[in-house]
Amino acid sequence: MEAVPASNGAAEPATRYEISPVDYFAQIRRCRRINDAQSENFSVVGAYHSHPRRGPEPSETDTAQAFRDFVFLIVGLGGTAGGMQIGAYMLNDESLTPVQLTVVD
Repeated sequence: MEAVPASNGAAEPATRYEISPVDYFAQIRRCRRINDAQSENFSVVGAYHSHPRRGPEPSETDTAQAFRDFVFLIVGLGGTAGGMQIGAYMLNDESLTPVQLTVVD
């Protein structure tokens, strides 16, 4: 498992983050090449972004742009609890619902 940076494809990148479609599809193709060459099972399972002035709770924009079977990881840098907070969410019906994170070495 790895995290791969993707460029921001949003029309207003200073206030919004959208995964660049070019980067997203490039990673899907990369996973397919790895799977074919190594008989592995790599896939793109999610994306991450930060909320520099808020906590890790999904915004209305996050929810509106979400799609099924994808994990959305949000790093909140400006929440009321202070420090960095991380939340993971998946689309369930029409809302993003929390997903339990487990860190494994």
